[in-house]
Amino acid sequence: MIQARAFWLTGKGRGALKSEPLTNPGGDWCVVQAMFSAVSPGTERLVAAGKVPPALRKEMRCPYMGGRFPFPVKYGYSLVGEVVQGPSELRGRTVHVLHPHQDLCVVRCRDVRVVPAGVPSTRATLASNMETAITAVWDSEAALGERALVVGFGIVGSLIARILALGPAIDLE
Repeated sequence: MIQARAFWLTGKGRGALKSEPLTNPGGDWCVVQAMFSAVSPGTERLVAAGKVPPALRKEMRCPYMGGRFPFPVKYGYSLVGEVVQGPSELRGRTVHVLHPHQDLCVVRCRDVRVVPAGVPSTRATLASNMETAITAVWDSEAALGERALVVGFGIVGSLIARILALGPAIDLE
């Protein structure tokens, strides 16, 4: 049995590292040794404050989340690490996976994305933010010739603005 350390939110503004057993993977599973795990200043602040609205708790669950809202909960969704056990084509590769903050994790191989050579591991943690930005642009249904206004210019807002600016014939405010 593998032991991992995971960060759990235990109460409003409180957290703890907890040891938890992981089962040895087989078949379509792999073990990822974390290198970096990014914190979302928006979503995770809401979770840490215990302010996830009951009506949104199902939608705000993240892959491999432990516990439940409001507390105790193991939350997070941008981990970059090295596959240390699993299929030979993944072993030794740097990957990104949607996973809470944890030093070791067992995940489905289909859930990992290999980080391209030349992309720093710290930058790869931003993949989750890019996914959010792309989804926001798709959901906006911005069309050719329309004007778009991005409100807020944090990480996700700046990525949305960049995606829109690269698109054809979108007038960005």
